[in-house]
Amino acid sequence: MTARLTVPLLAALLAASAGAAVAQPATTRPGYDRHGMPEKMSGELIAKTWFDGQPFEATGPDGAGYRMVFTPDGKAARTPLTGKKPKTVTGFWRVIAEGYCSRWTGSNREKCFNVRKSEDGKDTIVRFGQQIAATWKRP
Repeated sequence: MTARLTVPLLAALLAASAGAAVAQPATTRPGYDRHGMPEKMSGELIAKTWFDGQPFEATGPDGAGYRMVFTPDGKAARTPLTGKKPKTVTGFWRVIAEGYCSRWTGSNREKCFNVRKSEDGKDTIVRFGQQIAATWKRP
């Protein structure tokens, strides 16, 4: 029987014979993506966990805090936690496969976000692309 050498196998043999280390595929931990970050929550899980009509606190990267309420019928409200007369802004939300999208009154633009647990699992991190948009916590 004749052994056939494939290109990857041949490259590995050549590298090993030259004393070079052979690159191994990256392994991922359960619950983490290939970059080592916690996996994105599905839109369905976000709605079940956060959009149940119960208030939660959102803190932006600038430290600004908001009281948020997302109701199961697709409505949303956010109220600043500071200020003399905090004004509540209302809007709408919808889930997507790997996150959610929202649009607030006064803005025609809908923004979509992905949501992940923090590395330590204590907080929930909301991202707009690669930028952190907020950290969510239940009071």
